[in-house]
Amino acid sequence: MSHVARTVLVLLALAAPWDVAIGAPPPGDAVPPAAPAPRPENRLASERSPYLRQHRTNPVDWWPWGPEALARAQREGKPIFLSIGYAACHWCHVMEHESFEDEGTAALLNEAFVCVKVDREERPDLDRTYMTAVQMLTGRGGWPMTVFLTPDGRPFHGGTYYPRAHLQELVRRVREAWATRREAVDQQASLLAGRVRESAVGPGLPPAQGSDRELVLRLAAALARAFDPVHGGYGGRPKFPPHSELRFLVEQGDRESLAMARRTLEALDEGGIHDQVGGGWHRYSTDATWLVPHFEKMLYDNALLVQACVALHGVTGEPRLARAARRALGWLVREMKRPGGGFASSLDADTQGEEGLTYTWTPGQVDAVLPPSDAAFVRAALDVTPAGNYVEEASGHATGTSIPRLARPLADTARALGVEPDAFHARLDPLLERLRTARDQRPQPGLDDKVIACWNGLLLSALAEAGRGLREPAWLEEARGLATHLLERHRGPDGRLLRFPRESGPAIPGFAEDLVHVATGLLDLHEATGEARWREASLAMAADLLERFEDREAGGLWASAQGTHEALIARGKEAWDSPIPSDNGAGAHLLLRLARRTGDARWRLAADRILAAYRPLLGHEQASRGVVALGRALALRLSIDEAAAPAADAAAQQGVVRASAWIEHVEAVPGRTVRWALRVEVEPGWHVNGPVALPGQQAARLDLAAPSPGELVDVQWPTADGVARAGGGPASFWVRGGLRLPAGAPHGPLRVVLRLALQPCDATSCRPAETLELALPLRSAPSDGPPRHAAVFGR
Repeated sequence: MSHVARTVLVLLALAAPWDVAIGAPPPGDAVPPAAPAPRPENRLASERSPYLRQHRTNPVDWWPWGPEALARAQREGKPIFLSIGYAACHWCHVMEHESFEDEGTAALLNEAFVCVKVDREERPDLDRTYMTAVQMLTGRGGWPMTVFLTPDGRPFHGGTYYPRAHLQELVRRVREAWATRREAVDQQASLLAGRVRESAVGPGLPPAQGSDRELVLRLAAALARAFDPVHGGYGGRPKFPPHSELRFLVEQGDRESLAMARRTLEALDEGGIHDQVGGGWHRYSTDATWLVPHFEKMLYDNALLVQACVALHGVTGEPRLARAARRALGWLVREMKRPGGGFASSLDADTQGEEGLTYTWTPGQVDAVLPPSDAAFVRAALDVTPAGNYVEEASGHATGTSIPRLARPLADTARALGVEPDAFHARLDPLLERLRTARDQRPQPGLDDKVIACWNGLLLSALAEAGRGLREPAWLEEARGLATHLLERHRGPDGRLLRFPRESGPAIPGFAEDLVHVATGLLDLHEATGEARWREASLAMAADLLERFEDREAGGLWASAQGTHEALIARGKEAWDSPIPSDNGAGAHLLLRLARRTGDARWRLAADRILAAYRPLLGHEQASRGVVALGRALALRLSIDEAAAPAADAAAQQGVVRASAWIEHVEAVPGRTVRWALRVEVEPGWHVNGPVALPGQQAARLDLAAPSPGELVDVQWPTADGVARAGGGPASFWVRGGLRLPAGAPHGPLRVVLRLALQPCDATSCRPAETLELALPLRSAPSDGPPRHAAVFGR
């Protein structure tokens, strides 16, 4: 960074601490002021996004993101003030009321900037790009996100929430820097944009050593060390439901992992983060005990937690997990299902400007709904007390209201009320239904009715898994209806997936996350019903995913498709779970499942390419905890390989390299092609080159030992340019292909010896190439023998 650019960064960074400086709201007036006259609407009034429409009467001269706004900024030589948020975001509303509805703040913004509003749920590509920049500048991120851009879209400063006085001062500083230090600002913008582009290529970490098994065990150990054994989950305050971690723990299946998953889901079931009255979960807890949530309810949280509950219920059979899943799905179908098909995105954190207004209770409100004995039971069960348990996060103000929750574990609560634990919910649930009916008469939080393909794909998985795992035909019918909606309404003229339904607004092509999670939901529905149409739709979507989103050079899935989506300052990839399982983690998991179900090697090879690209993240403890979806995919690959490995037809080992081989038929008709598969394992600390090697090293070579009965065809290596580079590739990998027999081969035994030459290298040097020979059983015969090794070749 040049000295000039560093000076501007320091100058603008004076505002950085304000990103998290959240103070108490100003005291209210003793006498309410007269209602203001209606304000004229701005350009956001006609937008699809409820979040954007919420700002339609702001005095800020908002533009939606698009070529018109960028062209105006360039024409007028003004920087861009970019504000990104979403409808359910509490602090987004706070910043709007404090600043964007304030005439003085709006005048400052309008005079100095072209002001642009973005809904992060509509444009995850914009959000991801500029969030990366904000995290580089401040070391943290969140929403609302506030970013200052050059007219061509390069960021030069940013943060998150700014109180009004701080925002005004920052705007003045930026305006002054733009007017008097333009060259330095431009240098800083170029530097930051370059760093954002660099971060999009890959993790930038040294290679990971160890086998797949070692990396999976390393991730499990890291999660165990970080686990909160008292309250479940991870971390202190705020505390988020650990979606990917829960699925990983359940699938590990050992006693410790299952205990961590169970404790977390029990705590989530008992806490105030769980909507005890209406079902479903709020976004996250502001404390470490899951008591006080931010009250927004997101579609993706609930879909993922339903999946976790159903998965653990399938192992333990615990009734409370099935109950929690059923109640969450009941809420979703009752309140979030849209008349035109699909499910809405979220419910707001606030009701009439007050967080929690819809969801909290006083003893008197409970008493007004239920007979005295029932009311007493509910108040004692759900911690509804005269003093209340709800203390506002920002102000520390005790509201005198209660967030329904089980203050003690379920068994202790039940026994204290004189009820057997198994009968507790049978006593409680009819009373909760009456409270819910009464609560429905209160003012309700705002609904963001956007139907997002990705989030609906997550719900499709939840419905399919619940229908299958809980034996609920009604959920399978809901899943069929949702799948039909996604395949019929979320399609553009080219037949490709759209992020939103047709005719709901400007057509936005589906991003990688949309294709990954919808294709996964379709595959889950196929496995739940056995209906082939859902499998075929999943396969077609996965093929489109690889065609348009895969990075064949560096590995991994791009978040957006070149030529389909808008070109931004960087084209990123998503490896981090946030909290939705990442594109690359969930994508690799999907592709492995497709490979196992179809026996088609291309899906496995594509999954291997993704996992090879992000193996460095999985090899480092702190990084691995943020990429659990990738770890889950790695664990699936390991289980597939371990299940297939014992049936090898031939095996050989030389030095640090071991190879096992399989052939699909032991009898084959002359002139036909027989499939074979080769699994290579490399000891920890070593790697081998692929068919293209680094200068001065030896490339891998595979051929048939002479004399040979035919020729190798369609040989498929895990990556296009190498099996492993500098230890970064998999410690085990597959090579697949076919053996074409000559048409005139006489009937009888054939000598088929695969000869594999590989050069093992560590981080500093390479050994001479190792040559392994594997003799496969094969006979030339009048007819093909039965297929073998379904785990390797598919059925």
